[in-house]
Amino acid sequence: MAEWSMEDALRMALRFEEKDFVEYEKGARETSDPGVKSMFQYLANEERKHMKLIGEMMKRFDVQP
Repeated sequence: MAEWSMEDALRMALRFEEKDFVEYEKGARETSDPGVKSMFQYLANEERKHMKLIGEMMKRFDVQP
């Protein structure tokens, strides 16, 4: 079993959130379906909230991105 540090876990979490945010933003730009666009925008906004939360945790634990 792998041993995780707080730094590793937070950096990985941030990378995943950033990747998903970019994909949702791209999906929202590329679709012409209003319902799909709205869903992608909602999901991108949720990822933005997660990135902010992870950023706050990184500050709390003195972890550089």
